[in-house]
Amino acid sequence: MSENTQKLKRVLTLKDLAIYGLAFMTPIAPAYIYGAGTSATGGALAGAYLVAMVAMLFTALSYGKMAGAFPVAGSTYSYTQRGINRYLGFFAGWGIYLDYVLVPLIVFITGALYANAAVPQIPYFVWVLIIAGVTTVVNCIGVKIAARTNIFFVAIMCAVVVAFIVACAIAIGKGHGAGTMLSAKPFVNSFSGGNGGVSALVAGGALACFSFLGFDSITTMSEEALHPKKDIGRAAVIACLAGGIIFILQAYMAQLLWPDYATFSNPDTALFDVAHVAGGAALSGFYTFAVILSTFTAGIAGQSSAARVMFGMGRDQALPKKFFTYLHPKFKTPILNILIMAAIGIVGSLCLDLTLVVQMMNFGGLLGFMLVNLSVIVYFFFRRKERRALKYLIFPAVGFCICLYLWANLSHTAFIVGFSWLIVGFIVMLFATKGFKVAPKIYDEGDTETLD
Repeated sequence: MSENTQKLKRVLTLKDLAIYGLAFMTPIAPAYIYGAGTSATGGALAGAYLVAMVAMLFTALSYGKMAGAFPVAGSTYSYTQRGINRYLGFFAGWGIYLDYVLVPLIVFITGALYANAAVPQIPYFVWVLIIAGVTTVVNCIGVKIAARTNIFFVAIMCAVVVAFIVACAIAIGKGHGAGTMLSAKPFVNSFSGGNGGVSALVAGGALACFSFLGFDSITTMSEEALHPKKDIGRAAVIACLAGGIIFILQAYMAQLLWPDYATFSNPDTALFDVAHVAGGAALSGFYTFAVILSTFTAGIAGQSSAARVMFGMGRDQALPKKFFTYLHPKFKTPILNILIMAAIGIVGSLCLDLTLVVQMMNFGGLLGFMLVNLSVIVYFFFRRKERRALKYLIFPAVGFCICLYLWANLSHTAFIVGFSWLIVGFIVMLFATKGFKVAPKIYDEGDTETLD
């Protein structure tokens, strides 16, 4: 395979990257976990989102530091491999790959379920094929098309979210729900509600991380960014902060409009009940449409990110190089990896339970976040002896500790499946390194196109 076939095309601006990350998270993400989140936190999901956002902001800063030092595809895998250890880098990539694989699964399943409910004449499996087909075609054509598609879809979702927040505010102003726009209960209700206090808030924060998983996908696009060294880190922080504010506002307004979280007819569709109270059938219908639309944005971003993690691991020969580094001659996209992701998404959507998939997802994501924070400390503070303690030691250490605490509060099922996945990764690495006799290679940054 020629060197040229391993070069991705640089087309993405700061705006493209930030919207890409927001598209992966999806502005409508609270709809997926609102019922379970409010129950777990005793009505303080807004507080849980705040905890999760703080953790993610520290981690976003770490991603930015590592992207500046190593602006190559592979994200968590590449940073841990170069910053700490080649073998640990493999496990970081294997763990975060689980996250990227499961995001499309979740959105394919959710989108197909709601679409089937709205149009039952079209079977569930057909909706899965439609959603998977659209996301796959967009990703195969190229990241610029995906970026433009994401801008359009994210704009629609943001408009629906704004309409939801405004409608809730109007309803509350008319005396519905709590009857006041200013209340601390959506942030601290679990402290006074006898539902676990701090532990409940932390458990809710671990659950709320589900909505943030994806801002890090920006870093998988380093070799397709116009100015990777300065834009990747900024885009990660922008996406994380913007997403967090959007999530907190939705949870805050929904809690004020419907204070008794135990009375939802179906916790899995709790925000649709809130939307109906706020704006009637029209608003709840638009909200449903936005959730279905989110399956395309998150599906496009998730499938694309996983494909590029495989590209990075293949180029380092942690996976078979010839297959996983193949790029389409015209579009310069890792088309074979994208097709693998499409197949996994379709089969998983038809065979796996949504609850199990959600439980598994945070394991790989938070594990990857911890390793990136640790990579900053090891690479900059110890290896390069950069003694700016706040930047290269304290901030990443805080990010690591918060993520570790949230990770420790995941369910037993998440740990069973997660560690089983790591065992499979160990076996794969055993074969790839010929019994650890050959260390995983590191792609030479000098072989890429000129970086900014």
